[in-house]
Amino acid sequence: MAEPNYMENITGVFGFPVAENPTGVMQNAAFQALGLNWRYLNFEVTAENLGNAVLGMRAMNNFRGVNCTIPHKVAVIQYLDEIAPSAQVIGAVNTVRREGDRLIGENTDGKGFMRALGDDADIDAAGTHAVVLGAGGAARAIAVGLAHSGSPSSTAARHGARRSCACSTRRRRRRRSLSPGRMRIACLTTSTC
Repeated sequence: MAEPNYMENITGVFGFPVAENPTGVMQNAAFQALGLNWRYLNFEVTAENLGNAVLGMRAMNNFRGVNCTIPHKVAVIQYLDEIAPSAQVIGAVNTVRREGDRLIGENTDGKGFMRALGDDADIDAAGTHAVVLGAGGAARAIAVGLAHSGSPSSTAARHGARRSCACSTRRRRRRRSLSPGRMRIACLTTSTC
């Protein structure tokens, strides 16, 4: 007979605020359905405490990973050991996973959006003009996902925000700018984080 194991593996989300984030309900139901001794928790972490939160994660061997949301998708990068290529291109991390003693930043926002666009909306982004409103981590991930899929024109814009300039500059190096008078938009999405 196997020894009982009362130690749960911990996952969660670092953000501020996070009280309204329902992700834990879905994740915990999945863990239970799979018979895993894991728990997903919402961790309210202010910007000034992000470094300490990552140190706490490092200190707990059973802390397996965390999602990052507002305002941490960019700031968390400085505390990680490695950044996956997808997150490097996007310049933002939404998932941190533990691999031994190393914390690795990933970005799944663009992949998730592209999968939903194809599977749920039945839209093939290749050859489709798209406009992304926003310039945060998720907007950048979606813009990169669209560019990699062959979408000939996509943009990220945020009126009055300094971040939109950096995002638009990066995008212009890879794609020509949009010409609103000549395009037919098949997909319009907004992203705030």
